[in-house]
Amino acid sequence: MKITLPSSLGLLLLAACASAPAPASGPTVERTDAALDLSGEWNDTDADQVAQAVIEDCLSAPWIGEWTLAHGKKPVVRLYPVRNKTDAYIDYRYFTKQIEAALIRSNRVDVVSSLEEAADNRDERADQATHAGDESAKSQGQELASDFLLNGWILASDDRASGKLLRAYLTSVEIVETQNNKKAWVGQKRIKKLITSAP
Repeated sequence: MKITLPSSLGLLLLAACASAPAPASGPTVERTDAALDLSGEWNDTDADQVAQAVIEDCLSAPWIGEWTLAHGKKPVVRLYPVRNKTDAYIDYRYFTKQIEAALIRSNRVDVVSSLEEAADNRDERADQATHAGDESAKSQGQELASDFLLNGWILASDDRASGKLLRAYLTSVEIVETQNNKKAWVGQKRIKKLITSAP
């Protein structure tokens, strides 16, 4: 029996499909709200615990009420970087952005942009000075000055023995008066993790 060219091509394609390896499967993804520790390094659970502890302490401390009573207005706070003194990469903004949101929601504190964010606003005003009409352009030199800075430290200490590692983190968040460098409030959260090596 004579096989036509189109039929032979079809047979070749069928044979190729039958012998081709199955495509590699992708990663398995499971969404979860559980607190998980995979490596023992700093993670989102640690950041959330720091944010929760700091927010509760910061908003219940007397510095806000004392300032408001003495000056007749809400204190203005600017967030500065939290210094990471550990060996691990830690994005402090994961918890400072939560603190910032809580301060604003409390309606007891005014929060101004960080220096990084303020640079964008200043660029925008400079652009408006060139391109926007006089009736709508925003002028430079009208920013709200901070009364306090929020900054802090992340410190770590390790203790190793017999295949075990005790890792302790101390996060210290501080409210510092801009005018005189006086620390008006210091909040701290300690986290300990016991990491056992696999046998």
